[in-house]
Amino acid sequence: MKMTIRNLKWISYAVLLLMAGTVVAGQSTVDEDFMQVMEDRQKSLSSNISLKNSQAATEDVKELQEMFNDVEAYYAHKGNASDAVDWSRESKALTVAIEKYVASKDFDTASQTSVTLAKTCKTCHRVYKKDA
Repeated sequence: MKMTIRNLKWISYAVLLLMAGTVVAGQSTVDEDFMQVMEDRQKSLSSNISLKNSQAATEDVKELQEMFNDVEAYYAHKGNASDAVDWSRESKALTVAIEKYVASKDFDTASQTSVTLAKTCKTCHRVYKKDA
């Protein structure tokens, strides 16, 4: 097959469509089930901090960081939700702080920061969580 400029344009267009579809598909996973998993993970984090289980708390916090990245991307793409984007970023920053406190065995400050994280989540849910 002879590669022409026209064929190259169509191939480029198809690749761009595929990539755009992948981004939208990834963002569509932020739904009620996803948010419930996040809420459960946050509760697990609080529990692991109070049990002083560094390894499990670190696993929870790393998973939450990835989830907040997804939430931030979802609301940024959705548009007209800058407060949700800000709360996602704030929550991610709180998880980074929690990770540092857990690593240094400062479970009291990690616990206080985890409470702040839960409050930030609830603030966002009041605005964006759909009633079941």
